[in-house]
Order: sequence, then structure tokens, then C-alpha cells
Amino acid sequence: MENKIKYLLVLLLLVGCGTRKVNKSNTETTTKTEVTISDTTKIITNTAYNIETIKDDFDIEPIDTCKAIVIIDNNGKKTSYLNAKIRHKRETSRNKTIKNEIVQSSRKENIKSVQQTKTSVKEVQRKISIITEFWWLWLLLLAILLYYLNKRLNLFA
Repeated sequence: MENKIKYLLVLLLLVGCGTRKVNKSNTETTTKTEVTISDTTKIITNTAYNIETIKDDFDIEPIDTCKAIVIIDNNGKKTSYLNAKIRHKRETSRNKTIKNEIVQSSRKENIKSVQQTKTSVKEVQRKISIITEFWWLWLLLLAILLYYLNKRLNLFA
């Protein structure tokens, strides 16, 4: 029985794994976006009104040579005319309107985008040894040896 265990251990040592190939790939992507928005609004309003209105209107008309015309003001001043046909008309009207209105608006938008990508590839590859490459040959040799020993020494009887 001990011999059987020894033969099985020797068989397991001769048969093993072959090539092991490992490909590991890591990709890390970092995106950084920076947005800057600037709003500028400028409003300037200049308004100037200059209104000047002067209106003098005299209209004294009765013509009668016998009688004088007497006019009394609001201040109590007396003015007398002997022969009257006076027309005085003065009309001055000035209207200045200056209006400056400046509306200025600007919008500035900056977008900066930075993208970084890190890729790391790890590749591990092991080659098989010459002993494990022909495992089937070793198994065949072991089977022939066991058969020969069984015939000669009668181990598995």
C-alpha cells in the first residue's frame, strides 16, 4: 500500500500546470472641466431738458383821437396812449432735449476641459518546463512501468 501512495505522489509531481498568461489592464480617465462666466452690464443715461417759452402779446387797437387810452398794470403803473394801434407780438420758444442712453452688455464664457488618461498594462507570462510539456509521455512511461512491475513483482494482486 505504501508503494501505491509513493507512485501516486511521483505521478502528481510530474504532471503540473503549463503556461500561465495574465493580462491586466487598468484605464483611469480623469476629466477636469472649468467654466468661467463673466457678465458685464454698463448702463449710462444722460437726460437734459431745456425748455424756454417767452410769449409777449400786445394788441391795443382803438383809434379815437379825442380820447386817450389809459392802461393800468398789475403793479399799478399807468400808461396812456393818444392815438393807439399798437401790435407787439414776441414769441420765443426753445426746446432742447438731449438724451444719451448707452446700454452695453457683454457675456464672456470660457470653458477649459482637461482630460487625462492613464493606462497601465501588466502582462505576466510563464512558460512550461520541458518536464511538464510532455506530461502525457511521462504518464505513458509510468503506466508501462507499473504494468512491468505488476508482472514482475505482482504488486497489485
